[in-house]
Amino acid sequence: MAGNNSGEGFVKDLITAPSGFVADGESNTSQRLCSVLLNEFNYLPWSRAVTIALGGRSKLGFINGKEKAPVFDSPEYEIWLSKDQLVMSWILNSMERNIA
Repeated sequence: MAGNNSGEGFVKDLITAPSGFVADGESNTSQRLCSVLLNEFNYLPWSRAVTIALGGRSKLGFINGKEKAPVFDSPEYEIWLSKDQLVMSWILNSMERNIA
């Protein structure tokens, strides 16, 4: 089809991007990760919701230890740190204020 923008460039960028560092446009730190807010009674459903949400954003490696921090002097370290802190902010925003 002529003029069909199938997103091939986007797919190519995803394939060639370093693992875990896909530029996904999800840099909003106030974004709520899931609808379940952690309180003192609902850890299991909250944990499941957060795990699913992070997995869907390709960020689960930041909480399960698979996404290791690069060497501090590495140029990739700042990118990793930014993603790691973004994940932490999402998690904190998914908790009730008295817990976070």
